[in-house]
Amino acid sequence: MMLDVRGLKPPQPAVMILESLGKLKVGDTLEVIGGRPFVDLIPKLEEAGYDIEVREVGGFFVLKVTKTESSKEFKMKVKECDDRLDEITEDTNVAKLLKAYPQSLEILVKYGFSPPHNPVMRKTWSEQWPLGRPKSFSV
Repeated sequence: MMLDVRGLKPPQPAVMILESLGKLKVGDTLEVIGGRPFVDLIPKLEEAGYDIEVREVGGFFVLKVTKTESSKEFKMKVKECDDRLDEITEDTNVAKLLKAYPQSLEILVKYGFSPPHNPVMRKTWSEQWPLGRPKSFSV
């Protein structure tokens, strides 16, 4: 069985892979081609007893998952994943930046960006504030 998940945004690839794994019989292999190396999925599949092989081919990643006799039913909680930003500019919304990269708040503060201390105000403020605005906001 083959899946092509290139270009799909999370969690869609994981959902498709989980559905396909449920259809495998012992000895069957699922091949998945994707734009990312499946690093979050591989340890969970190995823990569930599947044989795993990953290789890079032409800038894409091919994941081969073979169901073995010791493979357990594979379940994982699939949650909505934050979209990653393709580009960060002065027009980038602070809330989107912080959602995609939570660790960026520490970096922004280090370079003089001063968010409001009140969490409610910080949330409201960040939803409307692009990076290009002045660095401080007093509340």
